[in-house]
Parts: sequence; C-alpha cells; structure tokens
Amino acid sequence: MPDPAETETERLRQVVDELFHDRLRVTRRDLYSAAAADIHVQAETLALLNEIAEGSYSRQEMLEAIEGAVRDREEAEREARRPERIVALEDTAEAEHAIADDTTLNALIQESSGPPPDAPRFREPGE
Repeated sequence: MPDPAETETERLRQVVDELFHDRLRVTRRDLYSAAAADIHVQAETLALLNEIAEGSYSRQEMLEAIEGAVRDREEAEREARRPERIVALEDTAEAEHAIADDTTLNALIQESSGPPPDAPRFREPGE
C-alpha cells in the first residue's frame, strides 16, 4: 500500500507540472489556487503551501520551496515529539544554592498540601 505522504507529494508535484506547463514563472498564490481546485489535494497540503514565501518562482525554485517547507514541518514535528529533559533535583541550581546555604535537599521538595491560597473556596450544594 502506498505511503499517503508520498501519494500527496506526488499529487502536488503533478499540480506543479500542470501549472508550469505553459509558464516559466508562477507565484505561490497561483500554486495555492491550482492546488485548492484539485479535489485530490488535502487541506493539510494547502496549509503547507502557506508556509512558502510570497513571490514568483521558476519550476525548480517552487519544488525546492515545497521541499523546504516539508523539511521544516517534519523538523517541527520531531521537536514537538521530543520528550522533556528530566533533571535530578541534585543537579539543579536550587540544589547548588542549598549546598552553599547549608540547607537540606528535603527542604527543596515542595509537596502539594492542598489548593493554592488564591484558589476559590469550594462550597457544597446548599451552603
């Protein structure tokens, strides 16, 4: 079964080829209009085209701009999936200050003892 991303990329390449059939240069707006008119181009791909800078492009420049937008999006998705780095309490700046001030690390551990003082008071029905 073909990869949906590859199929979508191939369809967009066909739209670019059709658009440049009788032109040397087109704008991003021209490409967006042609892609929006094609029922096989998904909304996600149209959103990707918005990430391309305004201007006039040759066929090769347009393909490079599309590839750059795809790379940027993939990098952003990889970055979003990257887990947050967990730092041990002993390795924090607060721990360094505690050592300098001769404070125990247990004093740095904040345990939740209820809602914050500025939280609204919960009332039972009928109160």
